[in-house]
Amino acid sequence: MVILMITSLYTSRIILSALGVEDFGIYNVVGGIVVILGFLNGALSTASSRYITVALSTGDLLKMQRNFSNVLLVNGLLGIIIFILGETAGLWFLYNKMEIPTGRLYAALWVYQISIITVILNIVSVPYNAMIIAHERMKAFAYISLFDAFGKLLLAFLLERLLGYDRLIMYALFVFMIQLIDRIFYGSYCRRKFKETHFSFCFNKSELKEIFQFISWSAYGSFASAGFTQGLNILLNLFFGPTVNAARGISVQVQNAVVSFTTNFQTAINPQIIKSVAQGNISDTCHLMISSSKYSFYLLCILGLPIIAETHYILSLWLENVPDYSVQFVKIMLVISIWSSLANPLRIVNQAEGNIKKFQLYECSVLLLIVPLSYFGLKMWKFPELVFFVQLIIELLVQVIRLKLVLPKIHMSLSKYAKEIYLRIIPVFLFPFVSIFLFQGIEESFLRLCLSFICMEILMFTLIYYWGMTTNERSFVTNKIIDTLKKK
Repeated sequence: MVILMITSLYTSRIILSALGVEDFGIYNVVGGIVVILGFLNGALSTASSRYITVALSTGDLLKMQRNFSNVLLVNGLLGIIIFILGETAGLWFLYNKMEIPTGRLYAALWVYQISIITVILNIVSVPYNAMIIAHERMKAFAYISLFDAFGKLLLAFLLERLLGYDRLIMYALFVFMIQLIDRIFYGSYCRRKFKETHFSFCFNKSELKEIFQFISWSAYGSFASAGFTQGLNILLNLFFGPTVNAARGISVQVQNAVVSFTTNFQTAINPQIIKSVAQGNISDTCHLMISSSKYSFYLLCILGLPIIAETHYILSLWLENVPDYSVQFVKIMLVISIWSSLANPLRIVNQAEGNIKKFQLYECSVLLLIVPLSYFGLKMWKFPELVFFVQLIIELLVQVIRLKLVLPKIHMSLSKYAKEIYLRIIPVFLFPFVSIFLFQGIEESFLRLCLSFICMEILMFTLIYYWGMTTNERSFVTNKIIDTLKKK
């Protein structure tokens, strides 16, 4: 994972250098329109994972095959809907509302069309990804992630050497090619390994209706996520232009690289949570939810806090030209990511239970307030960091709503949740910042970076071990370390 993160960040450096700040910003904002149109992709992924995993927990091959065929059919139909939306509403918005330099509109249109095809390709492939996750075959994800990272690095080098071609268009095409190869791999792997992934017309109307209902409410959640994320991107474009979008793109690259560690950890544990809920095992559900929440938070602290401490120097090492506002954006986005890591385990418990209407309605309606509040804020105070401060405040508020809705379903009190999670994670987040003040007197350099990193990591690991873990967890870790040393 460390290799993947470093490769991803280095690839971003080459791409920014090859495209330039303006084209890099255009790619991020134009691709953002497609992400909004493709909001159903998240809903389809959630529904596919939920129904395939629940069917797998029963051991009924016919039900697994039926559920797979159901979600594949639904994904195909919704892919058509997204194509229609993209070629109508999306194109209108691109032509009439976006701030694209006149000389780059032709390239932006090509990027837009290629991005639509990429999104549809991903949507049709969702059930295959869900099948791999449900079967917990994480090696397949590891191999394709390595291919994906090094493939993009290779294409980034090719992009730098392209002469006589529009690099922005070629970059969008390269990304599509990588995604296409990924999807072919996932599909062929599933057809070879899992009998239930062969499509058949064994549909059940009541099951299809249930899936559509689940997807409709999941879609609202995905729309809220894509809406506020890309809505902020569009606001930054409207108020400040594509240069600030480039800074936003840099912060997203760093955020994605760091968050990928937690995403992979949660991808591995999510099927276990869904199965425990489907089997009615409340004790295991609580244990898995608490573990997923704590260790996702710890992982992001271990990776994110040192970057927050030395953001300016790290970006100057990474990028030849650091876009304005990149440092501030990276710091705020990493803080948001760390605290948002507590949300996914609660969502998974709620999704596994099946009745998601109330949760989605409350959570997503509040999240959507981020965009209008940011808009009015920018009207009064025109500094771009404001939109992320609004996002952070709303995210913390929404977490309270999630707790109120989900904890009663697993018979857990708010005080127990606070004791098991917040009481343990807050010191892990706060105390490492002490080391920032210790090194402020030293001139920014590679030596200070190393000293700051080592100091923060030692402090965090110590805090996690002695404060963040339970007695049983400490014993488990200690025994694992002893066993590993004995083998050597």
